[in-house]
Amino acid sequence: MVVLLVTFMQLLFFLQPFIEELNYPMPEKCAGGNTGIFVNGRELHQKDFDLLASRGLPTDRDRSYIVEISGRVLDEDTGEEMDSLGKLAPT
Repeated sequence: MVVLLVTFMQLLFFLQPFIEELNYPMPEKCAGGNTGIFVNGRELHQKDFDLLASRGLPTDRDRSYIVEISGRVLDEDTGEEMDSLGKLAPT
């Protein structure tokens, strides 16, 4: 997988995955989260939460989930697989 950083439809550069120097966890508050719902280690902002909740993400506060690009959802505490959110991005 390659991450592309694009601004105003111009490709700035390619960012290859698994770069050791960038292998640090994101801060929990990096998205300005205020919902008590954590996805992939970050607290969701209300807009992100509303979107994912509309696709089926459980709305209980103080919960953590792992969400894959395929839409697969795992409860981070129990490992239980939840209902899929559907495909989240084109591949």
